[in-house]
Amino acid sequence: MHQQKKTRPAIVLTILLIYFGIFQLLVAGQLSYYFANLSADSTDDVFLVDKASQTLFVLNSNSPGTIQVLDTFRITTGKLDGDKEKEGDFKTPEGIYEISSMIQGQQLSTKYGPMAFTLNYPNFVDRLKGRNGSNIWIHGRDEEITDRQTKGCISLENGSLLRLSQYIQLHSTQVIIVDSLNHQDCRADKEKFGTIDSLFHRWLKAWEGGNSETYASLYATQFTTQSWQRLIDYLRYKKQLDNSYTWKKIGAEKIWLMQSDSEAHVNFQQNYLCPVFYTEGTKQLIFIWTDSTWKIATENFTVATPRYSVETSIRAFLDSWKRDWETGDIDRFILHYDSTFSAPDHARLADYYQYKKNIFDKTPEIEVKIFDINISSSKPLEWLVTFTQDYTATNYHDHGKKTLLLNGHPKDPKSFKIQKETWDAVR
Repeated sequence: MHQQKKTRPAIVLTILLIYFGIFQLLVAGQLSYYFANLSADSTDDVFLVDKASQTLFVLNSNSPGTIQVLDTFRITTGKLDGDKEKEGDFKTPEGIYEISSMIQGQQLSTKYGPMAFTLNYPNFVDRLKGRNGSNIWIHGRDEEITDRQTKGCISLENGSLLRLSQYIQLHSTQVIIVDSLNHQDCRADKEKFGTIDSLFHRWLKAWEGGNSETYASLYATQFTTQSWQRLIDYLRYKKQLDNSYTWKKIGAEKIWLMQSDSEAHVNFQQNYLCPVFYTEGTKQLIFIWTDSTWKIATENFTVATPRYSVETSIRAFLDSWKRDWETGDIDRFILHYDSTFSAPDHARLADYYQYKKNIFDKTPEIEVKIFDINISSSKPLEWLVTFTQDYTATNYHDHGKKTLLLNGHPKDPKSFKIQKETWDAVR
């Protein structure tokens, strides 16, 4: 059979689809310099402003290593080239900003369109570099758009601004502003744009492993936070914590990266577990490009789950274990034990299960009292629990010292299992 020849419109459509696909791949390759999903199921929408092409991209990612261009907008920026440094210099700042508020149209001059969204310029890095200025907005306009018309703001046609507003969440939406997406020096690009991921994981490994020398080397001398004004004090505090706890487990999930030419943000969900407490929340690391490398200039942590005591959780576990023992519910009781459980007289969990079941079946009344609980931990995710135990059942009584070796789970720190159990009678 002969194939039908494609009509001219079909050929044109095919060419356009191929071109669009290639364009999207090229754009995604450029955008990956500035926005990357390292492990998150999905990210928030992020705006990327390219001053060179006078374009705003709306980006998202629904899986690691992918970028979706949700929308693009024709914009106009500051009349003069370069990064903003001071009030009235007619330059649009370059960096990573948050949309912090919205100004309604009735509060604006008509030249700014139906609304305006304020950016948090100057941000932390701007202030660190001594830059000043104010009132950097994303707004509409009352005239035809051409290149570089503003005093430093980002401006769109009014209809485009209304469409863009659908992607905005106040105090959440991030705006990355760069001079140009067109990079020439491939070697320099690789050093600047291909290292944050590995530096982040190096930082995480050094923190968890207590490698204070490597950990300290990743911080900028200008490092400061709301709680710490000097890097030396912060590092001393971290060293004290390392000396206080024999181990810690630090998890990082939903990691995504934003980067401009002079700063980079890594946002992630952090969970922290050590022998005595657990906490989780959202952390942000802000890196600055200094001395031809990236260094951490500040970090922010927002608590999602207030810190709670591991000892409190273990005591609750013991209460549940004791209650299921006293009620004689063998199926609930055995759930407190790990599949690898062993005891001096029971090498396998199945043997221990049958032994306890026989006792429960023959003993209608059991009372267990525990006193003088002591909890310690010297190995990751293991706690040694010792206590005095008083056991009373029908026609039987004993008293002695019991030792439980519990193992925990780094992502569910209120969950414990008994791995080993020993008992020594006291007369």
